[in-house]
Amino acid sequence: MANASNTTQSINPGISGPPEFCISSPLASGFRSIWYDRYHLDHPLTLTMAKIMLFVVTSQVLHCFLKPLGQTKFVCNLLAGIILGPSVIGNNKHFRDTLFGEKLQFPVFDVIAQMGVVYSLFLTAVKLDLGMLKRTAKTSWKIFLASLLCPTVVFFSFVYPLAGAVPGFSGGKVLLFWTTSSLSFTYFPVIAQALDELNLLTSELGQLALSASMLNDALQWFLTALNVVVMQEKVIYSIGIIFSLFALVIFTFYVARPLMLFTVKNTPEGYQPKEIYVVAIQLGVLVMAFMSDAIGMSHMAGPIILGLAVPDGQLGATLIAKTEYLVSEVFLPLFFFRIGTSIDMYKISRWVSFTKLQAIIIAFYASKTMGITMAGLFSKISLKNSLVLSMMMNIKGILELILYNGWLSMKLIDEQFFAQMVFSLLAMTMLVTPMIRFSYIPPIWAGSKTNGPQVKHIQSMASKSETFRILCCVHNEESVHSIITLLEASNPTEASPITVYVVHALHYIGRAAPVLVPCKKHKKKFKRSDTASDQIVQAFENYSKNSGGPVAVQAYTMVNPYKYMHQTIFRLAQDQLVPLIIIPFHENHQSLVDSNMTGPIRQFNLNVQAYSPCTVGILVDRGSHSRMRFSSFFYNIAVFFIGGPDDREALAYTSRMCDNPEVELTVFRIIVRINKSKGIEEETEFKLDESLVQEFKLRNLGNDRLNWHDIEVDDCVQVMTAISSSQGHYDLVMVGKRHSDISLRDEEMVEFVQNSELGVIGDMLASSDFCGGTVNVLVMQESRDLGIGAFRCDSLKS
Repeated sequence: MANASNTTQSINPGISGPPEFCISSPLASGFRSIWYDRYHLDHPLTLTMAKIMLFVVTSQVLHCFLKPLGQTKFVCNLLAGIILGPSVIGNNKHFRDTLFGEKLQFPVFDVIAQMGVVYSLFLTAVKLDLGMLKRTAKTSWKIFLASLLCPTVVFFSFVYPLAGAVPGFSGGKVLLFWTTSSLSFTYFPVIAQALDELNLLTSELGQLALSASMLNDALQWFLTALNVVVMQEKVIYSIGIIFSLFALVIFTFYVARPLMLFTVKNTPEGYQPKEIYVVAIQLGVLVMAFMSDAIGMSHMAGPIILGLAVPDGQLGATLIAKTEYLVSEVFLPLFFFRIGTSIDMYKISRWVSFTKLQAIIIAFYASKTMGITMAGLFSKISLKNSLVLSMMMNIKGILELILYNGWLSMKLIDEQFFAQMVFSLLAMTMLVTPMIRFSYIPPIWAGSKTNGPQVKHIQSMASKSETFRILCCVHNEESVHSIITLLEASNPTEASPITVYVVHALHYIGRAAPVLVPCKKHKKKFKRSDTASDQIVQAFENYSKNSGGPVAVQAYTMVNPYKYMHQTIFRLAQDQLVPLIIIPFHENHQSLVDSNMTGPIRQFNLNVQAYSPCTVGILVDRGSHSRMRFSSFFYNIAVFFIGGPDDREALAYTSRMCDNPEVELTVFRIIVRINKSKGIEEETEFKLDESLVQEFKLRNLGNDRLNWHDIEVDDCVQVMTAISSSQGHYDLVMVGKRHSDISLRDEEMVEFVQNSELGVIGDMLASSDFCGGTVNVLVMQESRDLGIGAFRCDSLKS
């Protein structure tokens, strides 16, 4: 029988007739399936697919169980590799021969794993914000120095004399220095990823750890380049590498970066860059890896340099959105799988050397923890937070694995040394991340008190003779007009001017660290004069110049993922003593907003309501524009007062508007008759309501622009009927989210409420059932830290 491409002629001299040919069919021998019992994992493609599926499933299952315990995805990936490796399941001969036999070691698997590392480092560099280094270096340098000096003292006093007594590596004292340095260094990509998963990226300690790790990275990159140059055999080789590296950097920042800036300039605002530009940069990552490897540097240096050159804005965000998922969920896990299969705990046999190395590792971690804790105390950070900061700085990740794996491939360390270093960093990370998660609650979430004066709601303002500060969050230009109209109705006067802090919120995944910068600096940074931020700022500045009273505008651009925006907003509000935050409703201008952003904006609003240190107002913009000109202004407002802390905040805000001669107010006080006796909580709320109502009426005696209506009802059905019958030609309707009447609380009527963040009454006012859905609505909520009873314990239900 011949091969498929050959034929064999069978000629029998004793038999007459035409010659016979036997042809081997490629179809008959080519079938590979479980039905033919010929399907084996001996082909590179099938084996690689099987490994990917097995590892991803194992990693995801571990992440599902370990995430509630505070473990990060890095820990789950590395554990999955170790479990599938020879230390656990891979110790089974059949499993090992099926997936890891000597005949099944195809280079394609390792190549894909290394590509995952290359693209991961590139994306990390894209997310790196070098401007953060300048903004936070004043405080973080103490933490940075402490994290290096204390381990250095331990190295020269304890480790250096033992250099020859610890077997397992052949690099001598130089390699020992780099080994101990890897324990003392803290890498920005590792910290950023871990803090992101722990939801601490924008916390005060998280920001401090990030900035200190950036200084670590800068020093580590410099030492790495210096080591490559110094270790060359000849001086001419070192000079060549230095000049080649400078040439690569110059090419990247003076040729490649201007080309990327050109693509940004030619991309319309709000649109993604063309696909060809994104693909070109993605291919450029491989080109830069090849070039850096060709000049004698590591192949990982080029992608990092290119990532740092990617300009801020939509280009970086698009690159991350189109690259990160495949890299982080498919390519990069193969690297962890490769690491896990390289670790065999059964090969740890030299227990004396194991004990010595473990003592060195523990000494370095302990000295680093002690140094950072002392530096934190020196910087007037509490002992508890200093310990949490030291734990953050001890988090380990993929960069350490890359370093150790490189040493193992160059045979500078043996398998036992490699396994011990990996197990040590895994154990340290598994120990500190749960401790961080369960021991550290950012002060802004815990509602902790800060030193100095505080203004937590409108009622706490001393008098109407002080500056009224309002923080307004804007997602797009369409929200500007309704907010400006509300500001003008808020009655800015010489005695009580208004200072408005305008924050343009940009959902952006292109940076690991959050950014909040004044818009003037933002303009210099991005060098564009037609951005949405510039137009929003220009609109508010024009209003400031032409308003009916003194209005000062301080504009900021906030670049953040939506899940962290509320924390940045809160810090600004606390720093500026802001009593009121205005945020737009997520359904405003739906036809002009990306549908993918509606959900994140709503979650942002819910987070603001849940954790805000001051009063929050959600502005529902239904396109009802008041008759406003800079020369004349008229605004018709209706307020529904039922009772409770939120309604009191709405009435306190209304009290300020009453002094505006161009504002007409109608207040509907709905009194729910209660047949049963009131509890302590209800009695307290009723007294507070009565006190504020009487004060409001007394201040507005003789005000012919105020119409007051008392409406008595028996139950929530009559409340809804009374509100429906109170429709009119209003420009704005104000109401509190929560009410003292139990039957009107969200938990009692949750099935009737479409938007829980508006409350029962607010949801009705924003619907088409009231004034045809054309009137703007402002729903007020007092800070939950100030409430009593059910209002203080009210939890987020969404």
